[in-house]
Amino acid sequence: MRIATDPDLIDFSDAPTGQDPCGCPPCREEARRGVLAAREEAEPGRIHRAVRATCVATTVLAGAGTVGLGLGAANANAAAGSQGWDGSKYWFKNASGEWRYTSHLSVYQSRTGSSSGGPTNSGGIKQGWDGSRYWFKNAAGEWRWTSHLSVYNSRTGGGSQQPQPQPQPPAPQPSRPGSSSVEAAISYATAQLGKPYIWGGNGPSGYDCSGLVQQAYRRAGVSLPRVADDQYAATTPVTAGQLRRGDLLFWSDSGRASGIHHVGIYLGDNTFLEAARPGTRIRISTLSQGYFPTHLGRP
Repeated sequence: MRIATDPDLIDFSDAPTGQDPCGCPPCREEARRGVLAAREEAEPGRIHRAVRATCVATTVLAGAGTVGLGLGAANANAAAGSQGWDGSKYWFKNASGEWRYTSHLSVYQSRTGSSSGGPTNSGGIKQGWDGSRYWFKNAAGEWRWTSHLSVYNSRTGGGSQQPQPQPQPPAPQPSRPGSSSVEAAISYATAQLGKPYIWGGNGPSGYDCSGLVQQAYRRAGVSLPRVADDQYAATTPVTAGQLRRGDLLFWSDSGRASGIHHVGIYLGDNTFLEAARPGTRIRISTLSQGYFPTHLGRP
């Protein structure tokens, strides 16, 4: 609706008596105001109703662009980037090329003319257990999942799909394995660190190599001969790959068991405890290629 305010468009027949214009601009303006006042008095609120109706109509028309059959609207940046299921909703473009989404597969298919497009199970695996849940298709051919075996079996009519237990890695082995008797022997030997080497010494003030080994294993309940070569004969020979904490290391100048002259207790990590020779103290030494034992034995 348009209300004429141009003096050239106003019918001055409605002007109040005594206000007919003479033709000059001041008189015509005065007459225009009189006409408008008379109309407002005759039909109060007409102008306000017209303006309000216009605003309502404009609002409805402006909002029509975002209303569409219950479908969600989004700009292109918010869309999934490709048509189809994004994990929570179906995305597609309408006839105007605008992105829309719906949570109903049937609506999505009707808008796109597609017979598929449903959500896929994890990684596209087949029906069944995927390691965390059971996947199956419902009557409409849509992928669904459940964490309950009974529900899965009832929906698929199949046999048991009980998840298979995953193989467990072997329990880590201690870096320094040893029985309680071995640890008791090592505990005694390490308590003697710093005491002097004494030829033929059996303690407690000092030891030679085989005397220290004999006394240490005696505290652990293991009886060993007194001298190094006899101690080797009383052990079970092992290879370098089998060496473990508590095994005995022997050295022979000739490379034969009969030539063994020194013994130490292996501690692990290429270290061993020994009473080395006169003038030294009981100590922890490191194995080296230049001084590697010729024989290895397990008490």
